[in-house]
Amino acid sequence: MPSFQHKNVTFHYEEIGQGEPIIALHGLSQHSAYWMKTGVSETLAQHYRVIALDYRGHGLTTIAGEPKNYNIETCVEDVNAFADFLGLDQFHLMGHSTGGMIASRYAMHYANDANIAQHNRLLSLILCNTSPSTQFSNLPDIANQAAMAALASSFENFSWPMIIQGLKLNLGPLFAGVGAAENSDELFDLCLKIMQDGDGKSIGSFVREFYQDKDPHLAGLQSIVCPTLVITAELDHIFCKTSQYFLHNIPNVYHAHNPDCGHMTAVECPKWLTHEILNFLNSNT
Repeated sequence: MPSFQHKNVTFHYEEIGQGEPIIALHGLSQHSAYWMKTGVSETLAQHYRVIALDYRGHGLTTIAGEPKNYNIETCVEDVNAFADFLGLDQFHLMGHSTGGMIASRYAMHYANDANIAQHNRLLSLILCNTSPSTQFSNLPDIANQAAMAALASSFENFSWPMIIQGLKLNLGPLFAGVGAAENSDELFDLCLKIMQDGDGKSIGSFVREFYQDKDPHLAGLQSIVCPTLVITAELDHIFCKTSQYFLHNIPNVYHAHNPDCGHMTAVECPKWLTHEILNFLNSNT
């Protein structure tokens, strides 16, 4: 399996297809399989080179010693280092959930980097069910820390099959769409496949450090110049709301909304998702 070394991290990634490159970032507790095992990458690869990265703390990516640096600033730097490693002068960037937080922050940061912006390195941005802030719960800081600690503890102390079984019993705000589907058991089996390569303790540590910034960075969003597609889903009871920041502040923004899906769009409605992505790319690049 392909990998690249950046400082003390060995990053795993998968790629498929030829054409303009799309760097794809998964969500929390997932890895490249979110794109590769759902059919999304396979369909996009008919026209594009899809490169799905396991970002730090996830999948088969490993960190030797300290520091772990599970913060969004370092994750943004990792994406740029990855593009440099691949020798990409230009690329599309696509992120789901936590991966979308990283992708949007990358676009904010490098929109203001004259050395990169003048070459239009970022061809487009695709943000799926995500938020510009990493503390997205609207809870007071102390309550948010308690919620993140509880979430981290679940990853650290339970196996992936146990976590999936728990989600079946208590869907929460992010798995309502999976639970409502007629083929719910099949979709939960797929969710297990896109999580099970991850190390729960590493993901728990990631949770404790990453979700700390409640600033939506409106000025940063307004500085993004590339065409941007924002994907939302009606049954995503958290990120359908936070995505409004993107829609109201990114200048060149497009919106696709699914009234029947939830947070896990690549799992629940991959054909709809790939149709919207390809329609956007064909119209804007």
